[in-house]
Amino acid sequence: MWQIDYQVSNLVARHRGTLPVLIACPHNGDVEPAGVPERSGQATPEGCNFEKNRDRHTREITVKLAQRVLEIFGEAPYVVIAEFHRKCIDANRSEQCAFEVDAARPFYREYHDTVRAFVDEIRTDNGGLGLLFDIHGTAGIAGDPEDTIYLGTANGETVARLLAADPQALWRPRSLRGFLEAAGHVVSPPEPGIPETPALSGGFTVRTYGSSHADGLDAMQLEIGAPLRVDPDRREALIEVLAFAIGNLVSRYADSHTLTATVSSRGGAPRRRPGPPRECPGSAAQAIDV
Repeated sequence: MWQIDYQVSNLVARHRGTLPVLIACPHNGDVEPAGVPERSGQATPEGCNFEKNRDRHTREITVKLAQRVLEIFGEAPYVVIAEFHRKCIDANRSEQCAFEVDAARPFYREYHDTVRAFVDEIRTDNGGLGLLFDIHGTAGIAGDPEDTIYLGTANGETVARLLAADPQALWRPRSLRGFLEAAGHVVSPPEPGIPETPALSGGFTVRTYGSSHADGLDAMQLEIGAPLRVDPDRREALIEVLAFAIGNLVSRYADSHTLTATVSSRGGAPRRRPGPPRECPGSAAQAIDV
Protein backbone atom coordinates (compact mmCIF):
# COMPACT_ATOMS: atom_id res chain seq x y z
CA MET A 1 0.00 0.00 0.00
CA TRP A 2 1.40 3.37 -0.98
CA GLN A 3 1.77 6.35 1.35
CA ILE A 4 -0.42 9.30 0.39
CA ASP A 5 1.72 12.18 -0.81
CA TYR A 6 0.78 15.83 -0.86
CA GLN A 7 1.52 18.58 -3.32
CA VAL A 8 1.81 22.08 -1.87
CA SER A 9 1.21 25.39 -3.62
CA ASN A 10 0.58 28.75 -1.94
CA LEU A 11 0.57 27.01 1.46
CA VAL A 12 -2.26 24.70 0.47
CA ALA A 13 -1.54 20.96 0.62
CA ARG A 14 -3.65 18.69 -1.51
CA HIS A 15 -3.98 15.11 -2.66
CA ARG A 16 -6.09 14.09 -5.64
CA GLY A 17 -7.61 10.75 -4.71
CA THR A 18 -9.92 8.26 -6.39
CA LEU A 19 -12.58 7.75 -3.71
CA PRO A 20 -15.62 10.08 -4.05
CA VAL A 21 -14.75 11.76 -0.75
CA LEU A 22 -13.11 15.10 0.04
CA ILE A 23 -11.62 15.72 3.49
CA ALA A 24 -10.83 19.37 4.23
CA CYS A 25 -8.87 20.92 7.11
CA PRO A 26 -8.89 24.73 7.21
CA HIS A 27 -7.70 25.66 10.70
CA ASN A 28 -4.53 23.89 11.85
CA GLY A 29 -1.88 25.56 9.70
CA ASP A 30 1.14 27.10 11.40
CA VAL A 31 2.82 29.15 8.65
CA GLU A 32 2.64 32.93 8.50
CA PRO A 33 2.54 33.82 4.78
CA ALA A 34 5.07 36.38 3.59
CA GLY A 35 3.56 39.85 3.59
CA VAL A 36 0.44 38.76 5.49
CA PRO A 37 0.37 40.08 9.07
CA GLU A 38 -1.72 38.76 11.90
CA ARG A 39 -5.30 39.95 11.60
CA SER A 40 -6.45 42.57 14.10
CA GLY A 41 -10.18 42.21 13.53
CA GLN A 42 -10.61 45.95 13.23
CA ALA A 43 -11.25 45.78 9.48
CA THR A 44 -13.41 42.67 9.68
CA PRO A 45 -17.10 43.31 8.87
CA GLU A 46 -19.72 42.57 11.49
CA GLY A 47 -21.11 39.08 11.48
CA CYS A 48 -17.84 37.46 10.36
CA ASN A 49 -17.32 35.47 13.58
CA PHE A 50 -13.72 36.63 13.95
CA GLU A 51 -11.41 33.94 15.37
CA LYS A 52 -7.64 33.42 15.26
CA ASN A 53 -7.02 30.22 17.25
CA ARG A 54 -5.85 27.05 15.52
CA ASP A 55 -7.81 23.81 15.81
CA ARG A 56 -5.12 21.69 17.45
CA HIS A 57 -4.34 18.29 15.94
CA THR A 58 -6.95 18.54 13.17
CA ARG A 59 -4.25 18.40 10.50
CA GLU A 60 -2.87 15.23 12.05
CA ILE A 61 -6.37 13.76 12.21
CA THR A 62 -6.99 14.65 8.56
CA VAL A 63 -3.72 13.18 7.26
CA LYS A 64 -3.97 9.98 9.27
CA LEU A 65 -7.65 9.58 8.48
CA ALA A 66 -7.01 9.83 4.75
CA GLN A 67 -4.19 7.30 4.98
CA ARG A 68 -6.29 4.89 7.05
CA VAL A 69 -9.16 5.07 4.55
CA LEU A 70 -6.68 4.12 1.83
CA GLU A 71 -5.32 1.21 3.87
CA ILE A 72 -8.76 -0.20 4.65
CA PHE A 73 -10.61 0.37 1.39
CA GLY A 74 -7.86 0.51 -1.21
CA GLU A 75 -8.69 4.00 -2.46
CA ALA A 76 -7.53 7.37 -1.17
CA PRO A 77 -9.89 10.28 -0.59
CA TYR A 78 -9.25 13.76 -1.92
CA VAL A 79 -7.67 15.99 0.71
CA VAL A 80 -7.20 19.78 1.05
CA ILE A 81 -5.30 21.28 4.00
CA ALA A 82 -4.57 24.93 4.76
CA GLU A 83 -0.99 25.29 5.95
CA PHE A 84 -1.30 29.03 6.59
CA HIS A 85 -2.07 30.10 10.14
CA ARG A 86 -5.62 31.05 10.93
CA LYS A 87 -4.45 34.22 12.65
CA CYS A 88 -3.45 35.49 9.20
CA ILE A 89 -6.13 33.91 6.97
CA ASP A 90 -9.30 32.04 7.89
CA ALA A 91 -10.01 29.51 5.16
CA ASN A 92 -13.50 28.74 6.50
CA ARG A 93 -14.89 32.22 5.96
CA SER A 94 -16.10 34.18 2.97
CA GLU A 95 -13.44 36.25 1.26
CA GLN A 96 -14.54 39.51 2.88
CA CYS A 97 -14.26 37.89 6.32
CA ALA A 98 -11.13 35.78 5.80
CA PHE A 99 -8.25 38.27 5.60
CA GLU A 100 -7.34 41.94 5.89
CA VAL A 101 -4.60 42.57 3.29
CA ASP A 102 -4.51 41.92 -0.45
CA ALA A 103 -1.35 39.81 -0.11
CA ALA A 104 -3.47 37.12 1.55
CA ARG A 105 -5.83 36.67 -1.40
CA PRO A 106 -3.68 34.22 -3.44
CA PHE A 107 -3.41 31.84 -0.49
CA TYR A 108 -7.11 32.00 0.30
CA ARG A 109 -8.11 31.51 -3.33
CA GLU A 110 -5.67 28.63 -3.72
CA TYR A 111 -7.51 26.80 -0.96
CA HIS A 112 -10.98 27.37 -2.34
CA ASP A 113 -10.01 26.92 -5.99
CA THR A 114 -8.58 23.54 -5.02
CA VAL A 115 -11.71 22.56 -3.09
CA ARG A 116 -13.90 23.66 -5.99
CA ALA A 117 -11.84 21.72 -8.53
CA PHE A 118 -11.92 18.55 -6.43
CA VAL A 119 -15.67 18.84 -5.82
CA ASP A 120 -16.26 19.21 -9.55
CA GLU A 121 -14.00 16.27 -10.36
CA ILE A 122 -15.66 13.99 -7.80
CA ARG A 123 -19.10 14.86 -9.18
CA THR A 124 -18.02 14.32 -12.78
CA ASP A 125 -16.39 10.98 -12.04
CA ASN A 126 -19.22 9.68 -9.87
CA GLY A 127 -22.47 10.71 -11.48
CA GLY A 128 -22.93 13.80 -9.33
CA LEU A 129 -22.45 11.98 -6.02
CA GLY A 130 -19.82 12.40 -3.33
CA LEU A 131 -19.17 13.30 0.30
CA LEU A 132 -17.27 16.18 1.91
CA PHE A 133 -16.05 16.15 5.52
CA ASP A 134 -14.72 19.40 6.99
CA ILE A 135 -12.55 18.66 10.05
CA HIS A 136 -12.55 21.13 12.96
CA GLY A 137 -11.86 21.32 16.67
CA THR A 138 -13.95 22.91 19.37
CA ALA A 139 -13.50 23.84 23.01
CA GLY A 140 -17.08 22.70 23.48
CA ILE A 141 -20.35 24.17 24.60
CA ALA A 142 -21.19 24.87 28.23
CA GLY A 143 -23.22 22.03 29.68
CA ASP A 144 -22.07 19.45 27.11
CA PRO A 145 -19.37 16.84 27.75
CA GLU A 146 -15.99 18.20 26.69
CA ASP A 147 -15.43 15.25 24.34
CA THR A 148 -18.62 15.78 22.36
CA ILE A 149 -18.46 15.55 18.57
CA TYR A 150 -20.77 18.06 16.88
CA LEU A 151 -22.05 17.28 13.39
CA GLY A 152 -22.86 20.39 11.38
CA THR A 153 -25.07 20.26 8.29
CA ALA A 154 -26.92 23.59 8.60
CA ASN A 155 -29.76 21.45 9.94
CA GLY A 156 -29.77 19.25 6.88
CA GLU A 157 -29.20 21.87 4.16
CA THR A 158 -25.65 20.80 3.31
CA VAL A 159 -26.76 17.15 2.89
CA ALA A 160 -29.96 17.92 1.00
CA ARG A 161 -29.27 15.38 -1.74
CA LEU A 162 -28.47 12.67 0.77
CA LEU A 163 -31.65 13.29 2.75
CA ALA A 164 -33.71 13.30 -0.43
CA ALA A 165 -32.41 9.80 -1.16
CA ASP A 166 -32.72 8.61 2.46
CA PRO A 167 -34.51 10.89 4.98
CA GLN A 168 -33.00 8.86 7.87
CA ALA A 169 -29.44 8.97 6.56
CA LEU A 170 -28.17 11.03 9.49
CA TRP A 171 -29.74 8.79 12.12
CA ARG A 172 -29.43 5.20 10.99
CA PRO A 173 -27.17 2.81 12.96
CA ARG A 174 -24.87 2.76 9.92
CA SER A 175 -24.79 6.57 9.63
CA LEU A 176 -21.74 8.59 10.65
CA ARG A 177 -23.48 9.33 13.93
CA GLY A 178 -24.32 5.65 14.37
CA PHE A 179 -20.71 4.55 13.93
CA LEU A 180 -19.49 7.19 16.37
CA GLU A 181 -22.10 6.36 18.99
CA ALA A 182 -21.45 2.63 18.64
CA ALA A 183 -17.81 3.37 19.52
CA GLY A 184 -18.92 5.20 22.67
CA HIS A 185 -18.67 8.78 21.47
CA VAL A 186 -21.11 11.53 22.44
CA VAL A 187 -22.58 13.12 19.32
CA SER A 188 -24.62 16.33 19.06
CA PRO A 189 -27.45 16.81 18.38
CA PRO A 190 -28.38 13.68 20.34
CA GLU A 191 -31.66 12.82 18.62
CA PRO A 192 -33.89 13.83 15.70
CA GLY A 193 -35.86 17.03 16.08
CA ILE A 194 -33.19 18.84 18.09
CA PRO A 195 -31.54 21.64 16.07
CA GLU A 196 -27.79 21.62 15.63
CA THR A 197 -25.84 23.90 17.97
CA PRO A 198 -25.94 27.24 16.09
CA ALA A 199 -22.26 28.10 16.58
CA LEU A 200 -21.22 24.67 15.27
CA SER A 201 -23.88 23.93 12.67
CA GLY A 202 -21.61 24.26 9.66
CA GLY A 203 -19.49 27.10 8.32
CA PHE A 204 -18.57 28.61 4.99
CA THR A 205 -17.05 25.48 3.42
CA VAL A 206 -19.94 23.06 3.88
CA ARG A 207 -22.50 25.76 3.11
CA THR A 208 -20.68 26.72 -0.10
CA TYR A 209 -19.88 23.23 -1.40
CA GLY A 210 -22.77 21.30 0.15
CA SER A 211 -25.58 19.66 -1.76
CA SER A 212 -28.00 22.50 -1.15
CA HIS A 213 -26.27 23.66 -4.35
CA ALA A 214 -26.69 21.73 -7.58
CA ASP A 215 -22.91 21.62 -8.05
CA GLY A 216 -22.13 20.50 -4.49
CA LEU A 217 -21.41 17.34 -2.51
CA ASP A 218 -23.20 16.09 0.59
CA ALA A 219 -21.13 17.91 3.19
CA MET A 220 -20.73 17.58 6.95
CA GLN A 221 -18.67 19.62 9.38
CA LEU A 222 -17.12 17.66 12.25
CA GLU A 223 -16.34 19.68 15.36
CA ILE A 224 -14.23 17.44 17.59
CA GLY A 225 -13.98 18.10 21.32
CA ALA A 226 -10.53 18.88 22.71
CA PRO A 227 -10.06 15.69 24.81
CA LEU A 228 -10.48 13.54 21.70
CA ARG A 229 -7.87 15.57 19.82
CA VAL A 230 -5.28 16.08 22.54
CA ASP A 231 -5.06 12.55 23.96
CA PRO A 232 -3.00 10.42 21.50
CA ASP A 233 -4.80 7.16 22.24
CA ARG A 234 -8.27 8.67 21.93
CA ARG A 235 -7.23 10.51 18.79
CA GLU A 236 -6.03 7.30 17.13
CA ALA A 237 -9.18 5.46 18.15
CA LEU A 238 -11.37 8.21 16.70
CA ILE A 239 -9.44 8.13 13.40
CA GLU A 240 -10.07 4.40 13.16
CA VAL A 241 -13.82 4.79 13.68
CA LEU A 242 -14.05 7.67 11.20
CA ALA A 243 -12.15 5.72 8.56
CA PHE A 244 -14.50 2.75 8.70
CA ALA A 245 -17.52 5.05 8.84
CA ILE A 246 -16.46 7.01 5.75
CA GLY A 247 -15.85 3.86 3.73
CA ASN A 248 -19.24 2.46 4.62
CA LEU A 249 -20.98 5.75 3.86
CA VAL A 250 -19.41 5.78 0.41
CA SER A 251 -20.76 2.32 -0.37
CA ARG A 252 -24.24 3.32 0.76
CA TYR A 253 -24.61 6.90 -0.37
CA ALA A 254 -21.81 8.00 -2.71
CA ASP A 255 -21.36 5.10 -5.11
CA SER A 256 -23.32 5.50 -8.32
CA HIS A 257 -23.44 1.71 -8.69
CA THR A 258 -25.17 1.06 -5.36
CA LEU A 259 -27.33 4.08 -4.52
CA THR A 260 -30.39 2.88 -6.41
CA ALA A 261 -32.58 5.59 -4.92
CA THR A 262 -30.94 8.14 -7.22
CA VAL A 263 -30.36 5.96 -10.27
CA SER A 264 -32.61 8.11 -12.45
CA SER A 265 -30.44 11.19 -11.87
CA ARG A 266 -27.08 9.59 -12.63
CA GLY A 267 -24.87 10.48 -15.50
CA GLY A 268 -21.31 11.46 -16.26
CA ALA A 269 -18.19 9.36 -16.44
CA PRO A 270 -17.77 6.11 -14.51
CA ARG A 271 -15.65 6.01 -11.36
CA ARG A 272 -11.95 5.48 -11.85
CA ARG A 273 -10.48 2.19 -10.74
CA PRO A 274 -7.94 2.22 -7.87
CA GLY A 275 -4.48 3.24 -8.99
CA PRO A 276 -1.43 5.20 -7.87
CA PRO A 277 -2.04 8.80 -6.73
CA ARG A 278 -1.87 11.49 -9.38
CA GLU A 279 0.08 14.70 -8.95
CA CYS A 280 -1.50 18.09 -9.34
CA PRO A 281 0.06 19.85 -12.35
CA GLY A 282 2.49 22.59 -11.44
CA SER A 283 2.80 21.62 -7.77
CA ALA A 284 5.94 20.38 -6.07
CA ALA A 285 5.51 17.20 -4.03
CA GLN A 286 6.20 17.68 -0.33
CA ALA A 287 5.79 15.52 2.73
CA ILE A 288 3.27 17.08 5.08
CA ASP A 289 4.26 17.60 8.71
CA VAL A 290 1.72 16.17 11.14
